[in-house]
Amino acid sequence: MLRASCQCGAVVIEVARKPRDVTACNCTICRHYGTLWAYYTRKSARVVRGKRSLRIYTWRDHRIEFYHCTVCGCVTHHERAEKRPDSKVGLNARLLDPAILAATPIHVLDGAKTWQTLDRYVQPDLFVSPTA
Repeated sequence: MLRASCQCGAVVIEVARKPRDVTACNCTICRHYGTLWAYYTRKSARVVRGKRSLRIYTWRDHRIEFYHCTVCGCVTHHERAEKRPDSKVGLNARLLDPAILAATPIHVLDGAKTWQTLDRYVQPDLFVSPTA
């Protein structure tokens, strides 16, 4: 199991495996959040600490719930407001250890206009801090 946590550690989410890829979306909310999304089934991603430290934000049609830590403000994940067994959870992959994401393919999603994947690339230096 891998663990993802917010900045302060109040919220911890466990996932069964490292993400095969992540998505960078350019819709207004994802652009403001600066997230990279790793997708998991609801069964394979679970909050193991800090459920009471989470707040939900929805916008527009209120179909997607974005979860934030109430202590440090980090966006932790999102999921559909309508909870279904086949629903996916979008984990903020930036909460994982950067070494886990090294060489992970990034899909660029045009959420601002077409909802089409624009590109796929790998840029490990987004995840790992340069050494001094």
